[in-house]
Amino acid sequence: MKSLLTAPLAFVAAALLACPAIGATRDAATAIAEVSGGSMQTDASSSQTLDRVRRSGTLVCGVVIDEDDISEADTHGNLSKLGADYCRAMAAEIFGDVNKARFVSSSDEPAALAALRDGKTDVLFGATPNPVLGMVYHLAFGPPILIDGQGFLVANRLGIRTLADLGGRNVCFINASPPEQTLYDSLEPRLKKRENRFPYSERGEMDIALLDGHCDAITGDISWMANVRASFGKRASEFSILPDTVSIDPFSPAYRTGDPGWAALVDWTVWAAQQAEAHGITQANVATLGRSTDPVVQRLVGTSPWIGRTLGIPDNAFQHAVAAVGNSGEIYQRNVGSGSDLDLPRGRSALAEQGGLLWSLPVEPSQ
Repeated sequence: MKSLLTAPLAFVAAALLACPAIGATRDAATAIAEVSGGSMQTDASSSQTLDRVRRSGTLVCGVVIDEDDISEADTHGNLSKLGADYCRAMAAEIFGDVNKARFVSSSDEPAALAALRDGKTDVLFGATPNPVLGMVYHLAFGPPILIDGQGFLVANRLGIRTLADLGGRNVCFINASPPEQTLYDSLEPRLKKRENRFPYSERGEMDIALLDGHCDAITGDISWMANVRASFGKRASEFSILPDTVSIDPFSPAYRTGDPGWAALVDWTVWAAQQAEAHGITQANVATLGRSTDPVVQRLVGTSPWIGRTLGIPDNAFQHAVAAVGNSGEIYQRNVGSGSDLDLPRGRSALAEQGGLLWSLPVEPSQ
């Protein structure tokens, strides 16, 4: 079996803000205290980054806060709250305290990647995995926390239900942006009649055109479409995001190359949240599972020593993370799904066993 630290993830594809400023959860410190018993002892880390983070007393995470007009180099909408919760999960694992998380916001992915490369942040939650950009910035990407993709926001009154219904319709997009090229490459082959293309240079202009009926549909990643729809306020219910997309754009953490121990800790922060969901471990019940007879649950909550020592964190670190922010499903619903203004169905961002595309390494005994 491949080492849990070195197993590869094959997925193709500056203001410092206080923690509560980006979607803080309930009293996470209290929740951690309920499960920790005050113990945060661990062996020395094999990660230089983790050692430095511990000495500083702060985990600094990069997040992208989408601005009014889409960047030509950006595709996702504002997913900073989603990323912030995964950062808090890491802080809970390392320190037992979500308030040790701090955030550096960037207006687009290139700026966030540059901040990570330059050491201004310890990890970025998150970005689109891109091997070429990874080479340029000397970064690597972890497992996805969300599966995004280019979709279409349409006016309900027009009866557009599928991609095929966009034939002959006025489809609007931001000029010279990634969605424009994808529109040409991936939508047109699916239509019997070509769509009418209307480029815009500013997002605000395009949004107004959709509201006023000059655009029948606008296109971009569905996380961006959800942000646009939420901005419509009382009129949001007049618009829907089509269920089909014309691309797959994962949203993943990023970290600097050269520190496999840190990479493994970031990856297992994501995978542990997903495994917790798969095995029914929630923010509400995690404190009660100390006597579980399920060997996977025992490893995740720390009653059976697992990979904590190898990663340089306590055996019950993942229990702290779930106590603080919940499992991957809870994190999604609170920040992107039914518990948020975005109200995006889980879809491809569900676990593989639920029909989605998110998968994780198994929680097997370490070797």
